[in-house]
Amino acid sequence: MKKDKFFAIGVMSGTSFDGIDISLILSDGKNHFRPIKSSFYKFPLTIRQKLSQISLNFNDNQYKIGLIHLLESEITQEYLKSIKKFISKNRLRKIDLVGIHGQTIFHDPRKKISLQLCDPKILNKELKIKIIHDFRQNDLKFGGEGAPLVPIFHKMLVNYLNLKGSIIFINIGGISNLTYVSMRGKLIAYDTGPGMAILDQYVFFKKRKKFDHNGDFSLRGKVNKKILTSILRDKYFGIKSPKSLDKQYFSILPFKKLNFHDACATISSFTGNSILREIKKFKVDKIIVSGGGIKNKYIYNILKENLGSKFCVINELKLDKNFIESQAFAYLAIRRLKQLPISYPETTNVSRPVTGGKIINYL
Repeated sequence: MKKDKFFAIGVMSGTSFDGIDISLILSDGKNHFRPIKSSFYKFPLTIRQKLSQISLNFNDNQYKIGLIHLLESEITQEYLKSIKKFISKNRLRKIDLVGIHGQTIFHDPRKKISLQLCDPKILNKELKIKIIHDFRQNDLKFGGEGAPLVPIFHKMLVNYLNLKGSIIFINIGGISNLTYVSMRGKLIAYDTGPGMAILDQYVFFKKRKKFDHNGDFSLRGKVNKKILTSILRDKYFGIKSPKSLDKQYFSILPFKKLNFHDACATISSFTGNSILREIKKFKVDKIIVSGGGIKNKYIYNILKENLGSKFCVINELKLDKNFIESQAFAYLAIRRLKQLPISYPETTNVSRPVTGGKIINYL
């Protein structure tokens, strides 16, 4: 009898460069879904610094040629170490496959480039498990943006959570993205604009701190309305969806002349209001937010105060906001194994529904 459900590990490290999210799920890649375990593993500071440097200087060919291969090797070892810890900690005996996103260092759909660092052959050899990786390239090949890929997972969650009506999912990571699932299951998805990347970069530039913890710096500042109004007019917001962004698209330059707390408040207001503006384009029954950015109280307050009872953080629905994307890539890996689509014209602008990911079998 052909196997229908699979135990899959999903591995995700986002554009915040903070570390690795790992989740184990059981799913059929369709409507059956059971989250089992999840854990977070920090990147060493040296890797975080190298990732930031190469991301900022990616267009410098001499710079990137010298670093990419070495950095990929280091990151692969971090993935390997973290996955082994996860398996050992949870005493996992039966894992059918690992879906690994890899570490994005550059994304430009206009150039048909989306580069993630990871050597899946090493993971395959050391873990002795089927590996599915490189999820974005097939979408780019067929005319898509290569992102976002999580919307089909969001659509499944509507059924899993027994939600009624039209739903919006918002993920606030390094950038922010939106998935709209209509009452009849229609999908619309795109990157709404900035997430936490600009604020993280600014706080590190000024204070050498990793991020604005809980939005404390932002809450102490006053928004510069002139700058906020100007950046909300950026040409990206006029582009028709589906569309996607690289985390370096928006710069900290407009905020450098402000005092520290006012700059933080203006950046957080930029993120919160750019998300809010996109949400307001849809008529929905519920807005569900996930991702590390919702820990920022300044952004949380903007969304909560304007969206009222329709707004909730995904934790209120008994799912962990920090592990939605790692669970999603486990789910996408199962869909790839079954040759099911992971991206659609309405989510990435791909020419037709396509699957994605390359499979490395353990022999």
